[in-house]
Amino acid sequence: MYLHRVEVHGFKSFADRQRFEFVPGMTAVVGPNGSGKSNVSDAIRWALGEQSGRAIRARKTEDVIFAGSERRRALGLAEVTLVLDNSERWMPVDFAEVAVTRRAYRSGESEYLINGAKVRLLDVQELFRKAQVGQNSYAMMSQGLVDEVLALRPHERRELIEEAADVHRHRLELTRAERQLTETRDNLGHVRILIREVEPRLRQLERQSARAERYRTLAAELLGVLQVYYEHELRGADDALTAARARHDQHARAFSAVEQELASLAGRLETADRTAAERRARLEQLQADERARTEEQLRLQQQVALAEQRAELLAERQGEVEAEIATTPEVAADASDAPEARLAALDADAAAA
Repeated sequence: MYLHRVEVHGFKSFADRQRFEFVPGMTAVVGPNGSGKSNVSDAIRWALGEQSGRAIRARKTEDVIFAGSERRRALGLAEVTLVLDNSERWMPVDFAEVAVTRRAYRSGESEYLINGAKVRLLDVQELFRKAQVGQNSYAMMSQGLVDEVLALRPHERRELIEEAADVHRHRLELTRAERQLTETRDNLGHVRILIREVEPRLRQLERQSARAERYRTLAAELLGVLQVYYEHELRGADDALTAARARHDQHARAFSAVEQELASLAGRLETADRTAAERRARLEQLQADERARTEEQLRLQQQVALAEQRAELLAERQGEVEAEIATTPEVAADASDAPEARLAALDADAAAA
């Protein structure tokens, strides 16, 4: 196995993100007791998909998450990433470098990722089994495993040897194939039951099939007829559209001529309105002059009537005066002295009147 590096964050004692680089050759992790050396191998085993809490010294999922200290608060998740060199294609994937990540949350949920894509635990286990690497294979020798192997019972030792010889993968494939075969047998039984249920209705289904076939045939014929009909209607509609456009053009030209005539009539109407306004103003002026002249005529007629009345009065007065002159000798003598002057005075009064 070509392990490039291991990235650990929040797993057990690794509160900060740590990177362990592995160069060609042998790499050793050295330190005093309690420094977390075993946590490195536990992180690798955990990232490979280990489900046994005893193998990674944890009773439950929360035990692998950093629980906090006096100086640092607890984290909410644990994450371990294994970066593997696959340039020689020893793993069945088309990537030169494969990153396998496992995350665990305090809620109990877990995530598995291969090169950033979410996958199932089964996919991760299948990948490492095909690459002949597993959390219980000979490639992972945890602390005390040699003593446990020597103390194992024969059948347990046999299981370990089968795991190292990659027999376990074939057993798992055999179990999966048997399970699929059982499911297929069950499905076959369901199919037979369905056949027994459907068999009495085969004639009905045949009639329905014939009707469906007849329906498809008639539908195809109807589709062809409708296509011809719609094509005929479309041609008729195109002809009607062409005629309508021609009529529209004619009406448009007539409308344009009418608009021009209407514009001319509007100009003439405006001129007529101005002329009528001018004549109306002239009429009003003439009517005002006529009213003034009528009033002047009435005034003059009144003056003439008054003058005629005064003339009549003067005429009566003249007659009376003449009568007095005729009847009175003294007056007659005075009048005979200046009859012409008296008569001129009376004529002047009459002319003034």
